[in-house]
Amino acid sequence: MKKSGFVALVGAGPGDGGLLTRKGAALLQRADVVVYDRLVSREILDEIPAGVKCIDVGKNAGNHPVPQEEINEILLREALDGNFVVRLKGGDPFVFGRGGEELELLSEHDIPFTVVPGITSAIAAACYAGIPVTHRDACSSIHIITGHARKGKALSINYKALVGLNGTLIFLMGVSSLPELMAGLLEAGMDGETPAAVVENGTRPEQRKIVATVDTLAKEAREAKIHSPAIIVVGEVCSYGERFDWFERLPLKGRTLVATRPKASAGTLTKRLRELGAEVISYPCIETERLLITNETFENLSVYRWLLFTSKNGVEAFFEGLFSS
Repeated sequence: MKKSGFVALVGAGPGDGGLLTRKGAALLQRADVVVYDRLVSREILDEIPAGVKCIDVGKNAGNHPVPQEEINEILLREALDGNFVVRLKGGDPFVFGRGGEELELLSEHDIPFTVVPGITSAIAAACYAGIPVTHRDACSSIHIITGHARKGKALSINYKALVGLNGTLIFLMGVSSLPELMAGLLEAGMDGETPAAVVENGTRPEQRKIVATVDTLAKEAREAKIHSPAIIVVGEVCSYGERFDWFERLPLKGRTLVATRPKASAGTLTKRLRELGAEVISYPCIETERLLITNETFENLSVYRWLLFTSKNGVEAFFEGLFSS
């Protein structure tokens, strides 16, 4: 009897592997197929078990090699084949992630599914840049707005309403529209001296941040060659960005290190290095194979006065052989 397929729509968060939820990580270990986005970090992709079929459907701004409609069809096809499919999406699936569109086709065909929320970059990238999106002395609300229009259409944003809210404004997918966004706020009456920031590659080792004003942010971002993925934050809370920037102060921030240990034993090292701010590339250069140990070896243990082990692998192999002999 053919097994029933299933789809788990999992938010992978903004990039830092530690921000993937425990539920999302557990579902990833059960996957037969993983369909993933460009914004899913290598750190998280490395957690996919060996042998799992991986399908890259990543999209860049203005470049969609795999159209959304085809992604929907891939999920349906793999589920109809009886697979446990994990759709791994950057950020949160329902915060401008088009997760609802992907579920529509599955729902029409009665494919069972679950949705695991992810930490959205709208909050996390600002946090890693030292910007509290709310602060009693600065604002009483936050508002998340897309800075990306449908292909062939212009942005449709009620700037006057946004300015009147006196809250923190967070624009996602708005790097290419940054000059237009800032101009719209100024024309709607926002003070040009209002603090504003852009955070590129939020929560990742290569994160960059610019804190400026609504008047100057577009110019400074252009000069710094800021590119997507990035979030734009507008409001008084941006003035805390330098004082609260804990991430930039990590001792290994900006360093790239290569871990050559076997994947199975590299976890503790890479985790600690990442906690210190480093970008860690896992590149195993060593493979450990166990030698054949005969039962005779264990039967004659009494003749030895000392047993010396040169690694934890040797200890594990010895006791495994001892208890199975």
